[in-house]
Formats: sequence, structure tokens, C-alpha cells
Amino acid sequence: MRRLICLVFVINFLLICLPGKPDCFAADSKVELDFEYLTPAHFKDRYIDTAQLHILENISKKDNRSVYRGITITRPYGHIINDDKETKDSSAVGVGPVYMVRNEKYHSGKLTAAVDMSGGLILYDKKFPAGGQYYNFMWRIGPQLIYKASENSSVNIGFMLMHVSNGLRTHNPSYNAQGVSFGFVTKF
Repeated sequence: MRRLICLVFVINFLLICLPGKPDCFAADSKVELDFEYLTPAHFKDRYIDTAQLHILENISKKDNRSVYRGITITRPYGHIINDDKETKDSSAVGVGPVYMVRNEKYHSGKLTAAVDMSGGLILYDKKFPAGGQYYNFMWRIGPQLIYKASENSSVNIGFMLMHVSNGLRTHNPSYNAQGVSFGFVTKF
């Protein structure tokens, strides 16, 4: 219960601190919801699957480049094998602010090809991965195909590569993951 209360406080703090538009502009905001399921990549001793939800708002668009800000909610679960060949549970729940840059490369009618790059700080309910810290930095990159159903809504599907690391030189139990991303944009 204590962890849940701490998580609620962290989410409230992030919502208060992230700058936003005045309420009178709420009708113009487009919100993008991205769902991801990622599986282990590039590490033979990291067996961590990750399910994520990214809630993003477009804050800037110039030519073919857009900037988004938002919140990521992540649920990694699985285990790692440490240097002593011991299996350690590495499941957690995390939340944190994220910024994303989308570079659209190709347009064909309602279909667009793009590359998404994002990064953010994630705070976890326990030390993650096993032996790590309560925080990590998350970096993601990958191609997207975007279908614009109308002026105010679109659907995207893509492939993401992700790296999670606490940035410390002394002890950094990082992990990499890869997988599919599905998202949609709508105007509220």
C-alpha cells in the first residue's frame, strides 16, 4: 500500500510540474496513446518483457518534425541472471515524464512513414532491475507507419528498440528490448 501511495504522489507531482496549455486551448490539443510490448534483445542474461503505455501531446510541429511531451507508464517483468549465476526477479512498475521527436520521412496520401526517438526518466516502485536503482533513463527509437483516418485522428504501427539504464558507471544493470508499437491519435 505504501508503494501505491508513493506512486500516486509521483504521478501527481509530474502532472503539476509538466507545463501545459491554458484550459481555453484544450479543444485544440491532440493526444496520442502508444501501446508497446517489448521482449529482450542483445543481452543473453536479461529475460525481461515490457508492456508500456505512452500518453503524449504534440507541443510543436515544424515542417516534417514534431515534438511531443507526456507520461510513460511501464510494467517490466521477468528476471536477470547476475554475475554469480543467480536468478533474480526483476519485475516492477514505473512512471515518468518523456519527450519524443517524430521525423516524418515519406508521405503518400493518407500514409506516412516516420522515425520516433524518445527519452525520459522513469521512477519505479522498487529497485529495478534487480540490484539497480529506483530510477532509470529510458531511450527508444524506431520506424512508424501512420495512417491518417481524418484531419483529427490517425493510427500508427511500428517497431521499437529500447534501452533502459541508470547512467551510473559503478553499477548499472541495464537492459535492452525490442518489439511492436501500436498507437492512435485523437482530438479531445
